[in-house]
Amino acid sequence: MPVLPVSSLKSNAKVFGKYLDQPALVEKLYNVMPAVLTGTAAGYGIYDTMRTPKEQRKRRAVKNASVLGFTVASALLATRGLKIKGKEIFEGIIELPESDKEGIAQVLTKPVSKKAKQLVEKVNDDKVLKFNEVKELMKEFKEKFKDDKLISKVIPDAESEAPFADLLKLSWLGLIPVLGGIAGGVVGDKLVKDDWKKQFPDKVKEGTYQYLNNIALCNVGAGLGALTMNAFNVKSKTARFVAMLTGVLGVGLVAGNAIANFIGKNYINPLFDKNKKPEHKTFKEMVKNLNSERHPEALDVSLHLDDVASVGFVSGLKWIGPVLPMLYSVSAYRAGIGYRNGHLSLQQQQKTSDIH
Repeated sequence: MPVLPVSSLKSNAKVFGKYLDQPALVEKLYNVMPAVLTGTAAGYGIYDTMRTPKEQRKRRAVKNASVLGFTVASALLATRGLKIKGKEIFEGIIELPESDKEGIAQVLTKPVSKKAKQLVEKVNDDKVLKFNEVKELMKEFKEKFKDDKLISKVIPDAESEAPFADLLKLSWLGLIPVLGGIAGGVVGDKLVKDDWKKQFPDKVKEGTYQYLNNIALCNVGAGLGALTMNAFNVKSKTARFVAMLTGVLGVGLVAGNAIANFIGKNYINPLFDKNKKPEHKTFKEMVKNLNSERHPEALDVSLHLDDVASVGFVSGLKWIGPVLPMLYSVSAYRAGIGYRNGHLSLQQQQKTSDIH
């Protein structure tokens, strides 16, 4: 199999990036996401129910339906907002990129080829260009007009103009499904006549852990990375992406677990159990015992995929926006079932998982 030269790989990467920037493509993904998210949730709910012992399946099915239903509904409401009879009740957090009709009109005044004109008009009609069509258009603009940036008038660059505002939006976008998952967990407990008050603290603690460790603090880290790049006036998209991702790993992945556990042990536990006092210890003891409340697992680490996606979104990959609710829904589900893993053995964890 022939190996493409580095220059060709870079060129194809630029074409692919611009292909993904198409507002019509992002809108298409946005429109299909409700069905994808609902189908994925339903599929997981069925899978999780069927792997539960037969005598517990009915209870498990009810709880899964409640948690996943609330999670999906809250994630979609957060992303898309709510309209009733054409009237907007509240606006969604994710904004779709818009076509540059004025830029397209300017390009159409230039002496482009008949084929290029057809492709530009296709974009103007809000249709999605194929990869090879984008490549052909970029090639003509570069060879005929010596202008690499002319393609941006047809397919606008999706770079974020306000990265900190976008990170704040993403933090809200992550919080809403987590709250929805917790609400679904409470409703599920009530439907199967469990003692929801007894299980509610675990849901709050897990929700706090998921939100802080896997969402909010990672966005703080990304923000610090962006702030550093701004301080040194670094404009390179690659450098900014790496800096924000480094911030995610430093603040979210490394410090996030410690901070989330510290809050759980010293503030949330005493809030729900008056017999428990805050566990403020010496710094050495505190660090040593932090993971006794909730230690990170492989799935927790994998959940940081949504942080990579968030950084990509802020860096200008707007097609990621419609996908984020699906990534955040994993944290929301775990919050809804009140998953904890502190001192439990694997057998006890499985038993607790089956009950919940």
